[in-house]
Amino acid sequence: MEKDGLVPVARVLKTHGVRGELKVLPYGETLGGMEAGEKLCLIDGGKHRRLTLVRLRFQTRAWIAEFEEIGSVEEARELTGKDLLVDKERLPRLPEGEYYHFQLIGLSVVTRQGEPLGTLSSIFETAGHDVYVVESEGKELLVPAIEDVICEVDLARGKLIVDLPEGLQ
Repeated sequence: MEKDGLVPVARVLKTHGVRGELKVLPYGETLGGMEAGEKLCLIDGGKHRRLTLVRLRFQTRAWIAEFEEIGSVEEARELTGKDLLVDKERLPRLPEGEYYHFQLIGLSVVTRQGEPLGTLSSIFETAGHDVYVVESEGKELLVPAIEDVICEVDLARGKLIVDLPEGLQ
């Protein structure tokens, strides 16, 4: 979900160590391509807070990030659960038919026959493919993001059209 020209690239899971490092879960691959000195942002209490990346290293499905502006575990702890964002212009252009998570989250999900299924609320990555979490009236439907299931992504109309296999309907 885009916020003021900023898009989320990771969520802060928890602190790491005692120097204020953060363990973050990436949304896609953008975070992994960042280098020391690059600027990220987070929204803290409605205010934008710019952070300068010092170091980033991979650790078991997550990244450990160190920022100039965070010097203690107490400061880092306050950021738990918040999204790290980058300027939308920082993102590379994707090939046709590929989308960033922020473009998909919030789309209405409907079947090929037009039956509404809910809203795409989140995406999680597995070893084989992404899985779309569709929420409707407090219930979740897990939809595999594979070519046989995803028929069309219509960003202009805000719709994701799917053809669910037997057992998911």
